[in-house]
Amino acid sequence: MTTPRIFLAIALLLTLASPTFAKKTRKPPGTIVPWKNVPAPIQTAVQSNADGGKVKEVQKVTAANGITFYCAEVKGTDGKWTKLYVNDTGVLLKTEPDDSRNKRKHKPLFGG
Repeated sequence: MTTPRIFLAIALLLTLASPTFAKKTRKPPGTIVPWKNVPAPIQTAVQSNADGGKVKEVQKVTAANGITFYCAEVKGTDGKWTKLYVNDTGVLLKTEPDDSRNKRKHKPLFGG
């Protein structure tokens, strides 16, 4: 009679504990905007601050306080990734290196 109770208690504890140990979900990214649909002031600001790099992706993000801005991911001529944050009027807010992409190690597909 005690064995079923033990299994029931273990099952109950695992059910209650699973949300505690689950990974926290990441905040969903903004909406990806094709370059041709990015407003002209934002395109100008991104291109003038990209230092000759290639724009790979632009996301339109609306913050919790209702402010809209654009985040452009740029691969520089030196191979380093940078994020440019521009508000909806085309003013550069911030530039930062994309450390997660810059630290990523690429493994060869085959062999050594």
